[in-house]
Amino acid sequence: SVRFLHSDVTVPEFSDYRRPEVADSTKSSQPSDEARKTYSYLVTGITTVATAYVAKNVVSQFVSSMSATADVLAMSKIEVKLSEIPEGKNVCFKWRGKPLFIRHRTASEIEQEAAVELSELRDPQHDLDRVKKPEWAILIGVCTHLG
Repeated sequence: SVRFLHSDVTVPEFSDYRRPEVADSTKSSQPSDEARKTYSYLVTGITTVATAYVAKNVVSQFVSSMSATADVLAMSKIEVKLSEIPEGKNVCFKWRGKPLFIRHRTASEIEQEAAVELSELRDPQHDLDRVKKPEWAILIGVCTHLG
């Protein structure tokens, strides 16, 4: 016959791992409850503060790594004397590592661009909506395959 009742199971002994305040299971643990909770809360609080500090530093380093470098920021400030560009001519500058094109447009160029049908444009917007002063066309060249 097979016996399905096991009464020979040994109960594990955890006395070595228990705190002295709660070692005796016949006594109430209420007197030491506040001290034990204080310790647990203190450890949890210190761990939380340390984790938040490390997380803040990691996020700060990650965000700062994506910002522009000092040499790029130094190149980002450019002043152009528009009065030195004759009508009908254009100049090219380097701004933040990208080409910046400035064209002093003639009256006929302004009229020609204003006459373009919006349906023909990939990004339909009137020329007068794109510029502050119609005689100047300022364009930045963005390379789509090299960055």
